[in-house]
Amino acid sequence: MRDGQPWASVIKPKLAKLPPGVTEIKTDELKSLIDAKTAFTLIDARPAKRYAESHLPGAISIGTKAYKDKAASLLPTDKNKLLMTYCGGPT
Repeated sequence: MRDGQPWASVIKPKLAKLPPGVTEIKTDELKSLIDAKTAFTLIDARPAKRYAESHLPGAISIGTKAYKDKAASLLPTDKNKLLMTYCGGPT
């Protein structure tokens, strides 16, 4: 307790488990794919306001609020195409 309020003394991040078939890539790997002009779809899953402020080259905005309405028209129809998603969180 600090000043009568609960106070955290240890913080442990709890990262979400990736579903089967989903692979995490690191920033340098993504940069290499962008630099090599590799064909893939890059989704920015942050809110539209954050996307408007800045986003990775070639990314399209499909935030969680817009996903239901926009995803079908923006995602590739080829289900074998490489698809990557990023957001502002650790996973």
